[in-house]
Amino acid sequence: MEPPSREWFADERYWEANRGFIWSEQRLEASAAAAGSIARLLEMKPGASVLDLACGFGRHALALSALGYRVTGVDINPAFIAEASRKALETKLTARFVCADMREFREHESFDSIMIVYNSFGYFQDPEDDSKVIENCFHSLKPGGRLLIQSVTRELLMALRPERCFRYWHEEGEGRFRLEETEANEDWTWNTTRWIVLCGAERREYSYGMRIYSLGEYLGLLGSKGFGGFQTFGGFSGRPYEKGKDHLTLVAVKPFETP
Repeated sequence: MEPPSREWFADERYWEANRGFIWSEQRLEASAAAAGSIARLLEMKPGASVLDLACGFGRHALALSALGYRVTGVDINPAFIAEASRKALETKLTARFVCADMREFREHESFDSIMIVYNSFGYFQDPEDDSKVIENCFHSLKPGGRLLIQSVTRELLMALRPERCFRYWHEEGEGRFRLEETEANEDWTWNTTRWIVLCGAERREYSYGMRIYSLGEYLGLLGSKGFGGFQTFGGFSGRPYEKGKDHLTLVAVKPFETP
C-alpha cells in the first residue's frame, strides 16, 4: 500500500471528516477519568505545569485544567486549537493553547510533565523528526520532570495481525459505511491505514500512517536524549505492561543532573 502524504496530519479536512469515528462518544466521556489517571502516573503535584503535545481539541488538557493543573496544549491543527481555546474561555479555565508543530515547539525547562497520548507519536515518515520531538520534550521539561507516551508497539501489532495486512468494515449508521485496510511494511517499521467512506452515491477516501517502534526502540530513543527512570504500564490504570498484549504506556524521567 502506498504511504499517505508526508504531511497527512496537517490536513484539517482529514480530522473534521473522521472526527466522530476517531473520537467516539464513549471515548470522549472517558476523557476526564483518563486525565486523572495520567496525572497519577506522572505523579503530578497540585498546581504542576503540564504540556499536552498533539492535544487535539483539548479533551485531556481541559480536564487537567479543571483539576487545577497549569496546562499548555499544543497542536498543529488551527481549528482544534481555536475550539480548545474557546472551550477554556467558556468554562473559565486557564489552559493555554498554542498552534505549533511538535517538531519545533520547545520552551526551556517550563514543564513538570509532558504527555503524548492516543497514539500521537510517530506521525512522521522521517524518524529523525521523532528524534526532534523527544529532544524538544527533554529540553522543555524541568529537571526531574516526567514524559508519558502512549502507543501501539510493534510487538502488539505483530501479535494481532501477523500477516501484516488486515481489512474490515464498519457500519456507522444512517447508511454510512467505512471500509478499512491497514498494512505494515515488510520490516514492520511503518503502518499505513486507508479508509474508504461510502454514503449513498458519495465515496470519500482518506489515509494516514504511523511509525512502529518496539519497546526496546522506545527505550533506546528516549535514553539517547538523556531520559531514564523508565516505567511501563499496560494502560492509564497503572497495571503491569504485558509485551505483545497491551498498548504501551511509557513514563520516562529527565534526571536532575544531566551530562
